[in-house]
Amino acid sequence: MNLKNIVASGFLLIGCGVYALDFSPASVGSKRGFASLHIGGTYAITQNTSRDYKSERGAVIFGIKRGLALGQQRKMLLNAWLDGSAGKENRNGLYGFSLGGQVGYRLFNGRIIAHLGGGFELQNLAIPEISTQRNQYSIYGGLVNAEIFLDIAKGYGLSVGYRRGFRYQSGKSELNHMRFNNDVFIVSFSYYAFSI
Repeated sequence: MNLKNIVASGFLLIGCGVYALDFSPASVGSKRGFASLHIGGTYAITQNTSRDYKSERGAVIFGIKRGLALGQQRKMLLNAWLDGSAGKENRNGLYGFSLGGQVGYRLFNGRIIAHLGGGFELQNLAIPEISTQRNQYSIYGGLVNAEIFLDIAKGYGLSVGYRRGFRYQSGKSELNHMRFNNDVFIVSFSYYAFSI
C-alpha cells in the first residue's frame, strides 16, 4: 500500500466519522419547558460616571436558565436566569452575582437563539485609593443584556453575550456620591435542553 492510498483511506475514515456525528440543533418536543446551562469567561470594564476610575477584570462564569418555549413551533422563549462569576484579579479578585429575565427567539429551526433581557447585578469593587481598613466594596444596580447562542450539535454550542449595567451604587458612605457603569463581555459553552 503506497502513501497515496493510506492518505485517501485516512480521509475516508475521517469523513465517515464526521458524517456519523449528528450536528442537528436540539429537538423540541411537546412539553413547553426548557433549561440551559453555561460555563465560560467574562471580561468586565467598570468605571465611574465621572471617568476618573476604571477597572478591567476577567472572571469565570457559571449560569443556569429555566423557562418556557411558546407558540405552535415553540420559537418564542421566556426565561429567568441566575449566574455567578469569580476571578482572581487585583488584590481582592472579582466576584459577581446576577439574576433576571429574558425574551428569546429560536431562528433557523433553533440553530441560532437570540435573547434580550434585563435584571439585577451585585459585584465587588476594589478601590485601593480610598485609605480605610477595608479596600473592598460591593456595588449593585440594574442591567440589560443581549445574547446569541449557536447550536453546534444537539443543544451543545457557543454563546456570546454583552451586558451593560447602569449607574451602579454602593451602600458604603465613602462611595455614596459615586455611580458606576459596567460593560461585560461573555463567551461561554452552553447546553440547551427542551421538553423538560
